[in-house]
Amino acid sequence: MPRCLQNLDAHGEYGNEIRAMELPETLVDICEGDFLISTTNSDSEKCAKLLSGFTWDTNLATTRVAALAVFEGVALTQVDNTTCFDNDAKVAYAKNRKGTGFQRSYEIVDDAGAAAPTTWVEGQGFTFAKNPSSNALVNNKIVKTSTANQIVFRAVKSSGPDSQTHALVEFAN
Repeated sequence: MPRCLQNLDAHGEYGNEIRAMELPETLVDICEGDFLISTTNSDSEKCAKLLSGFTWDTNLATTRVAALAVFEGVALTQVDNTTCFDNDAKVAYAKNRKGTGFQRSYEIVDDAGAAAPTTWVEGQGFTFAKNPSSNALVNNKIVKTSTANQIVFRAVKSSGPDSQTHALVEFAN
């Protein structure tokens, strides 16, 4: 089974916009809550791809904007890359669409990828976090942002006066 440790303290609701994508031809571990983009397989079918596989584009800001443009949604099921799947296997995901009812808590990090407990107000924008050891985005962590074209999620409610390590968010777009 995939090591989906970030799910130990995650919670949320699936919402009403659940879809399914083909599995990638080269299987990778996918955990609930992972950010998914898509690619096409050899049969020209849309299939799931982890956000961490997105190609870096010039700098962090440009990469976030480009990744948001192809962001499909959030995985709702696990995929184990060591398991043999039948041809009908797919990965369920919550479609990136504002108002779907999808909510989930994610760990908050800073732009360098380090844990960054913080406070926020309802509606605060969050975007994809960067891997601290490479030029890649992370599959399941978020960072605060006020840059409109990078906002992927918005906080469902305020954090209160104390810094928090996780934020409950919903799709912003």
